[in-house]
Amino acid sequence: MPRTRQMFEGAALLSAYLSAAGIPHAFYGGFTSVALGSPRDTEDMCCVVEGGFRPVRQALQDCDVLTASQSSWSGRLFITYQEPIPAMEIEILKAGETGPRKLNASNVMLINRVPFLSVSEFLRAKINNWLIHGTETDAHDIIYVLSTFSQNVDLNRIPEFDMDRFCKSYPGEASFAWNSIKNRYEEVL
Repeated sequence: MPRTRQMFEGAALLSAYLSAAGIPHAFYGGFTSVALGSPRDTEDMCCVVEGGFRPVRQALQDCDVLTASQSSWSGRLFITYQEPIPAMEIEILKAGETGPRKLNASNVMLINRVPFLSVSEFLRAKINNWLIHGTETDAHDIIYVLSTFSQNVDLNRIPEFDMDRFCKSYPGEASFAWNSIKNRYEEVL
């Protein structure tokens, strides 16, 4: 079975348990760009949840193929999907620290019936991550999503100063897409 399909299976299974427990959630990470069609190969998948880590651990306590483990020194929670070989890991992130504080239909989109952060929220979170870490993988994801899904970007959700800084570091395709988004909003005004 292709790894991308296994990643979707793991996300769908975790989503089913979180939904059954009433925990609002959305997936995020480099895998979002893969789910949107990027040719990049990555297993970077996180799940943004409302309500913290305890409800997530409680939701999975009766599950045999999803196990929760919390790092004592960093306070981070990881979910391991045991069924595929090799097993896959999904980091759990708290809403508000990554992504919006409240997850709802305005900032979450479904891809293959699995909730992901919307294009605008994905870009917003990726820009913040890029500003902190400056990785090429984040830059690739930003450029791919920005240039491919520019019509879906809500300019009001993207920190303009941060995106302008990113575009100075990656002129060309990113700058063109970002300027076309800004021009689209200026035409409306």
